[in-house]
Formats: sequence, structure tokens, C-alpha cells
Amino acid sequence: MHRASTLSFCLLFGLQSLYIFKPFNEVKFLINKLIEEIKETEAVADKIIKDAEDKASKIIKEAHREADELIEKIKKQTIEEGKKIIKKEEILSKKDAENIIKKSEIEKEEIYKKAIKKMEDTVKIIVKGVVGDNGGL
Repeated sequence: MHRASTLSFCLLFGLQSLYIFKPFNEVKFLINKLIEEIKETEAVADKIIKDAEDKASKIIKEAHREADELIEKIKKQTIEEGKKIIKKEEILSKKDAENIIKKSEIEKEEIYKKAIKKMEDTVKIIVKGVVGDNGGL
């Protein structure tokens, strides 16, 4: 309204020059008409401003709502991706564990075979020592 009031002042100041050329009643009528038009223009301007503020408020509210929805969607996607990664890592870990177990069983079997072989060799040495090289006592 301040801008319109300034405009009104400028227009009224410009109308002072009409005093010189027009009768007072006619100038007064023109001034009143000008004031009415200015008030109407101010009312239209105020309505435009209010409508713009309302529209901006709705746009901002909608943007916040969309942002919240997007955040929730991203959270859900992130959780799902995390679950997939965990599942994949569990599968890989189980495979690694199975491989380690198989390798350990193979090593255990090899150690067992070597131990049996050493026991057999030890028994042969003992039997040779007790029985002798010719097989007699």
C-alpha cells in the first residue's frame, strides 16, 4: 500500500497544475475519481499479492510433502539394499566357511594318513628290534 500511496501523492501533486486551468469543482471531481481508482488498484494489487502468497505457500507445502515422501522412499530403498548386501555376504561367508571346512577335513585326513604311516613304520622298527633282522628271537 505504501507504493500506491506514493503514486497517489505524485498524481495528486501533478493535478495541482490543473487548478490553474480548470474550475475547482471539476478538479475536485477528477481528484476524487483518481483516488477511487487508486484505491481499487490497491485492492486489486493486495488481492494479487495475497493470491501469490497463498499459491507460494501451497507450492512450498507440496514441495515439503514431496520431499518427505522422497526421503521415506530412499530410506526404504536403502534398507532393502542393505538387506540384499547382508544376504549376499551371508551366502559368501557360508561358502567360505564350507571351503575352509573341506580344506580342514582334507588336511586332517592327510595328517591322519601320515600318522598311521608313521605308526606302521614305528611298529615295524619295534618288531625288527624285538624280533631281529632275521625274524627270530
